[in-house]
This record gives sequence, structure tokens and C-alpha cells, in this order.
Amino acid sequence: MSDKKKTKDQLIRELTALRREITGLKASERLRSEQFYHSIVENVADVIYVLSTDGTINSLNPAFDNVTGLSRSEWIGMNFSHIIHPDDRAFALEQFQRVLQGETLSKFQLRTLSKSGDYMIAEFTAAPQLHEGTVVSVLGIARDITEHKEMEEKLRALSLTDELTGLYNLRGFFTFAEQLLKLANRQKKGIFMLYGDVDNLKVINDTLGHREGDSALIDTAALLKTTYRESDIIARIGGDEFVVVPVGIDGDNIGTIANRFLRNLEDHAAKNNRSYRLSVSIGISHYDPQNPCSVDQLIADADTMMYEQKRMRRNSWSTSLLHFR
Repeated sequence: MSDKKKTKDQLIRELTALRREITGLKASERLRSEQFYHSIVENVADVIYVLSTDGTINSLNPAFDNVTGLSRSEWIGMNFSHIIHPDDRAFALEQFQRVLQGETLSKFQLRTLSKSGDYMIAEFTAAPQLHEGTVVSVLGIARDITEHKEMEEKLRALSLTDELTGLYNLRGFFTFAEQLLKLANRQKKGIFMLYGDVDNLKVINDTLGHREGDSALIDTAALLKTTYRESDIIARIGGDEFVVVPVGIDGDNIGTIANRFLRNLEDHAAKNNRSYRLSVSIGISHYDPQNPCSVDQLIADADTMMYEQKRMRRNSWSTSLLHFR
């Protein structure tokens, strides 16, 4: 197995063992072993570092320059905390203290400085180096995982996001709604849910084509994002179904925020000369932490109310595009 293919844990175990062997060798043997040790360190693609017990950077291999874009000559002699993102320094110092107490740590992540002035994400391994039972230094390996983390975030976002509208999808909605219900239980505060669907979407698709149907969905999503806050949970959970959980809204305000969407929907219809009027029917449900229920039940309750509104169409809302109770 080549050095580049070895895991950080394997490599650090081998380097630590080699340093211990070198210490006990005769001078001639020590020289050959030191040369072998340095050949490994110099050619590994990951950053290999040695810290003194006060956190001073004693050694960096050439990979440091390549990975960070910084010059190792400028950083040797500096305290390692200076290269760590300010928000991560407390955590970094905690890990450093654990290693000084004899622990070997692997796969902890920190944001570290790079040449651009930005911070990259690095995955660290750190091991104590002992002399006669006392920790005298810390040997570690750092690997740049910024691209990997960015890809993870993109994949996570895709798994939680509706491709057409950019809102949360069903999975994303349940992920955040269930967290919000747990918070409501702890705080003993109720939550409202608005559930709605686009009226006559099937007719739009059948008569005007699916492209126009998609436009109706996209417009509805845009109006929801304009009406509600980034902190609110807004999702498309089905073909024509949308859900909003306005965070921190009580019973006195739920009608107000529903009316706000109504006005925005009316304005949109007035400004767009289409062969149909974009219309949405909604229902509202309430989560009471004194009588808890599931997210599914909240959706079912709001769905029932929505269909009541489709049938009843109260006279006070007879000219509205949005009907609610």
C-alpha cells in the first residue's frame, strides 16, 4: 500500500512507532531511520505537523504550503491557534488538552486559514509523543476536506429541496417540522400550520400544458417566499400541495399572515394577464403541546379544513383567490 493510500490513522501510528524506534537506535542506524522518516513526511500529500506542549508549531511538511497556500516558514514558531478560525479555537484547545493527557484523537474537524484569507475545512488526527512516559509533543495529520463537505451540503440540500420550486420537499418539511414540534413541547407554546393546494391545477395541465402548470406552482412558491420569512418552514409536499409553518405566530396573528398571502395572491393575479386566475385554497391546523399530535395529524386536520373551505366558500371571501376559516 502506498503512503498516499494509507488512512491518516494508519500513517500516524506508523510515524509514531518509527519515531520511538529511532530514539533507541545507535547513531548510524538513527541517521538511516531519520532519513527514511523524513522521506515519508516530505512526500505525503496531507499536512503533517508537530506541536510543542505549549501549542507552538515545531514542524510542518511541504504539503502545508500546497494545501493551504501559506508558507510553512512563516508559521513554524507560531501558536497553532492563530491558524484556526476564531469560532473553532475553544474546541481546538479542548482537543489539544486531551492529547496532552495521553489520548489519540482522529477525525475531528476545524476551519483553518488559507492563502485567500478564507477558511477551509480540515479533518485532523493528533497523537501524543512520549518520552519516558511523559508527553513531549503532539504529532498530527490534517487533510483538506472542504470540497467534500461542500458536496455533502449540496447533496443534503438536494435531498431536502423540491427541484421545481426551491422550497423544502416532503422530507425536508418533516425534518424541520418535527424539530419544531419538539421545541414547542419544551417551551409549551402552540404552533400553527397552513396547508393549501393550487386550485384546478389538473385543469391547467390538461388544457394549457404541464409547462403552464409548472409556472403556476413556481409562482405560488415565489409568493409564499415573498410573504413569509426565511425562518418560517415553507414546503411543497405534493404535486399541488404546499405547507407553511410560520414560526412564533400565535392565534391573534394567524389570520393576519393568511390575509397577507391573500393580498399578494390578488396582486399577482391583477398584474398577470393569463387565461386563468391563480387560486389557492388553504386550511389551518394548530398544534397544542398540552394535547400533542403528529405532523401527519396536523396535515390531516388542515387538509380537512381546506376541503371544507372549497365547499363552503364563505360569502365574505367570495371574490378572493384564497379561502380560509
